[in-house]
Amino acid sequence: MEAVRLRVEDSLYLFQHFLGKEHEPHPDLVVVAVDEKSVNQLGRWPWSRQTMAELVQELSGANLVLFDMVFSEPAPGDKELSRALQETSNAIMGFFFRRDATKTATSEEADLLRDSELLRVKKLESRVGIKEFPFVELSVRPIASAVLAQAPFNSEPDPDGLYRRYPVAYMFQGSIFPSMALQAYRFLENKDLELVVSSSGIEEAKLGEFTLPLSNRNSLLLNFPSTKTVKVVPAVEVLQGKVSLKDKVVLVGATEIGIYDIRPTPLDPATPGVYLHYIALSNLLTRDLVRDFSQSLYVLVPFLGLLPLSFLALKKLRHRAVMYLTLLLSVFSACVLLFVYMKVYVPFFYPLLSLSFSYLTVETYLYYTSERRVGELKKAFSSYVSPQLLEIILKDPEKLKLGGEKREITVLFSDLRGFTTLSEGLDPEKLVSLLNEYLEPMTLIVLEEGGMLDKYIGDAIMAVFNAPLDLPQHRDRACRTALRMVRRLKELNAGFKAKFGLELNVGIGINTGYAVVGNMGSRVRFDYTAIGDTVNLASRLEGLNKLYNTNIILSQFTAKGLEEEFLLRPLDRVAVKGKSQAVLLYELMEDTPNNRLLKELYERALDRYFKGHFEEAMIEFEELVLKFNDGPSEAMLKRCRQLVLEPPERWEGVYVAKEK
Repeated sequence: MEAVRLRVEDSLYLFQHFLGKEHEPHPDLVVVAVDEKSVNQLGRWPWSRQTMAELVQELSGANLVLFDMVFSEPAPGDKELSRALQETSNAIMGFFFRRDATKTATSEEADLLRDSELLRVKKLESRVGIKEFPFVELSVRPIASAVLAQAPFNSEPDPDGLYRRYPVAYMFQGSIFPSMALQAYRFLENKDLELVVSSSGIEEAKLGEFTLPLSNRNSLLLNFPSTKTVKVVPAVEVLQGKVSLKDKVVLVGATEIGIYDIRPTPLDPATPGVYLHYIALSNLLTRDLVRDFSQSLYVLVPFLGLLPLSFLALKKLRHRAVMYLTLLLSVFSACVLLFVYMKVYVPFFYPLLSLSFSYLTVETYLYYTSERRVGELKKAFSSYVSPQLLEIILKDPEKLKLGGEKREITVLFSDLRGFTTLSEGLDPEKLVSLLNEYLEPMTLIVLEEGGMLDKYIGDAIMAVFNAPLDLPQHRDRACRTALRMVRRLKELNAGFKAKFGLELNVGIGINTGYAVVGNMGSRVRFDYTAIGDTVNLASRLEGLNKLYNTNIILSQFTAKGLEEEFLLRPLDRVAVKGKSQAVLLYELMEDTPNNRLLKELYERALDRYFKGHFEEAMIEFEELVLKFNDGPSEAMLKRCRQLVLEPPERWEGVYVAKEK
C-alpha cells in the first residue's frame, strides 16, 4: 500500500513539470561527468590516479569540488593525486558507509574522519535515532588526508525503490557525519550544521539561521529539476582545457550507465547518483526546499473520513456523488497547488482513501437501508396501487412522504345496494366467492386508472386518486373509474344471476378536496390512508345514491375541475348530514342521446324547483318519471309534493339530508 501511495503522489512532480514550476538549479553548480564520451576517449573506468590528478589540477580554480566516488584501493599515482588535492585545497572526498564488509576500518582510517564529523549536536536523550553503520569504505590515507573534508554519499530509496529524499546525516562509531550536500553547504556558507537529536531522530537541523525542513526526522524532500536543466560537462573536455569552471561548485561523478551508478527517481528511472547530491545542494543554496507536512495526516484522515457522514442529509445519489467528487477534486487540487506554487508537500493518498472508503461505507449503508425501505414500501403498497405507480414509488421513494401530508385528492366510495339483504340467502362460502368475484375486477379498474385502493369495508371500496404520488387529471380518472365499474358490474351480473341467483347494483360517490394522507395507526399496525372532510363527503355522496336511485354522484368540487367531457346533470343542492354548507350534486351518466335529452329536461325542472316554483317543477318531474322512469325525477317529485303541502317559510333551494 505504501508503494502505491508513493507512486500516486508522484503525480505532484508531474503537475510541477506540466505547469513549468520545476526547481531551477543554482547557476554555479556543475557536474563534471565520467560519461560515455569521456570513457570512450580516456578508457574504461576506473581511470588511473595520474588522470584523476590532472583532472583535479584542471579544477583548481573551482570554488569547491565534490567527489562522488571513493579511492579505496592503493594504486600507482596515489602520491600525484594526493599532491594535486593538497595544492588545490578545494576538494571534499566521498566515502561509503556499509552494513557488511570483508574488513573493518583501521583506527588510523577512522581518525581520518574526525575532522569531518559534526560537533554541534544537542542530544535530548542518551539514545540517538539516527541510522548508524558498523563499517565504512574510505579513500586510501594519502588521498583522504589531502582533502578539506570527507562526506558519505550514501542515499536510500523509499519502499518502492525510488529516490525522493536526501539524508541529512549518519552515525559511525558514535559520531555524526553530514551527508555530502550538507558537508559542502557548510564550507560554502561557512556555517556549521547544528542538530538537536533524540531517540526519534533529528528534531531540528539549522545551518546558521536557516532551519532545514526535515522529512521523516532525518532527510530532505528533494525538489527535482528537469534532468535537462542540470549543467553537465564531460570530464574529458575539462582535461582537454576546453571548459573553464573557475569559481564554480563542481560535482565529479559517473553518469555512464555501464558504471551503474544509477538511481531511479519519480521523473527519471535512470538518474545518475551524482545528480542526487547536485539536486540537494542546489535546493539548499537556493533555499528552494520542499516542506513536508505529513503530520497533517493526523487531522486530514479522520476529518475526511467523517465528512461523508454529512452526505446522509442528501437524499439523492447523484447529489451525494457530486459532493464526493467535488470534495475529492478540491482536496487533490489543493495539495497540487500547495506543492507546485508553495513547495509544501501534503500527502493526499491516505486522506482521499479515507474519504473514498467512508463514502463507499455511507453508500453501502444507504443502499441497504434503501433496499429495506423499498421492501417495506413494496409490501405496504403492492396490494393497493397499480404496478406502474408502485414502480415509480420504488424508483424514487423520496417522492413519497410517509409521515403524512396535506394534499388535494379525489376520493371514490362505492357500495353495493342492498347487499346485506341479498346475501342473507347465501352460505358463507358462496358469499365470500361472490365478494371476491366482484371486488377483484373493481380493484383492477381502480389500479388501471392510477388510483390507490385505500381499503375494503365489507362490500364497499374506498379509492384515492392523486396519492401517494401526483396523478395528473385525478378527477377525470376517478370519473372514468366509476363509469367503468358500473359497466363492468352489468357484465358480471349475468354470471352472478346464473351462479348465485341474484344481481348486484352499486352506488358510487366522488369528491375532490384537500385531505391529510399518510401512515395512520399505531406502531404495531398502520395503513396509508386519507382522512378529513373531503373523505367524509365522498362517503355521504355514495349514500345519497339510495335517495336519488342513481349509480354515480359527484360533488361540485370534482365537477368544476374536470378536463374531459363527461355527461353530468345537476341533481340537487344538498347539505349532507352533519354539515350546514350546501353542496351542488351532479350525476355522472353514460353519454347517450337519451341521457342528453333527460339531462336537458331535468335541468329545466330543477331550475323551477330552485326558484321555489314547486307546482310547475312537480308537473315537469312527473313527466320525466312517466317518460324516462327516472329515479332522481321521482325523488324530486315526492319532495315537490311535500313542499306544496307544507311550503317553507324561507326557501334557499337547499335540501338538508337526514340520512347518511
